Amino acid sequence: MPRIVDRTARRSELAAAAAGIFAERGVANTAVSDIVKAAGVAQGTFYLYFESKDDVVLAVVDGIAQQLIAQIRAAVDAAGSTAVEKFLALRDVFIAADIDASTVELADFMHRRENRPLHDRMAEQFVPALIPLMESIVSQGVAEGAFRVRDTHAAAWFVLGGLQSAELSGTPAERMPAAITAATGFALRALGYTGAGS
Repeated sequence: MPRIVDRTARRSELAAAAAGIFAERGVANTAVSDIVKAAGVAQGTFYLYFESKDDVVLAVVDGIAQQLIAQIRAAVDAAGSTAVEKFLALRDVFIAADIDASTVELADFMHRRENRPLHDRMAEQFVPALIPLMESIVSQGVAEGAFRVRDTHAAAWFVLGGLQSAELSGTPAERMPAAITAATGFALRALGYTGAGS
């Protein structure tokens, strides 16, 4: 009787093996053969689940993005937190991701000029998920009187664009926490916030 394989589980196993190897060796120094060896499967099995190494890179990045979105949702849903506190919690999630050794090399790989199509595919999924979360923070800030904007949706994409520009400007990984902190301060001022931390 043939063994039944859960396709989603196997794909996740391969992506997890790839993430481990990427963190250990770097994306550029990892071959598909390294991934299948770490996963304990035949190379042909890899191609049943992924078209290429780029495809598994996207799967790993998507997993990281989903974790970030979950962390941001938790910050946004935090009961009793002000909009500014939520905004700063969002900043902290981004900073933590930028200093996490398992994601720094992957982020660097995704931001290389030659990998722009990979980055754009990831951003097409990540950014739309963040806009309603940011809009929720901005709307709460307006209701609390901390922010002064008329169009909360435009403010949300403007702020996210500003935060994203820190990475797109070629900021080295070691300077990303400071860049995100500075961009957060600018964003708070753009929203009309005049309190401490802006």
